[in-house]
Amino acid sequence: MKTFHLFFLLLLLAFSAASPARALAQPDLEQRVSNLEHRVSSDQEDIGVAVLFCATFLALWAQNTGRNAWLWFFLGLFFSVIVVFVMLYKNSKDKKTGRK
Repeated sequence: MKTFHLFFLLLLLAFSAASPARALAQPDLEQRVSNLEHRVSSDQEDIGVAVLFCATFLALWAQNTGRNAWLWFFLGLFFSVIVVFVMLYKNSKDKKTGRK
């Protein structure tokens, strides 16, 4: 029983000694989380600009080929990468049939 009390006391001392180290690491952790949040928000802005550019390009292509520009713009906003491949397929099909 005495060894159990000694073990418990040593365990308690070990955890209490580690507590100040954890307190010192807290500001570092907060800084790292803040940096990560900033990085994620800037990446989302870049993705938004790329999606808007893609949608605008698809609307311009649709207008030049006699298709509904608004439809292709909104399709480009919601399904940007997939719609670009559909546009490339339709464009190659138009070239084979001789359509502008």
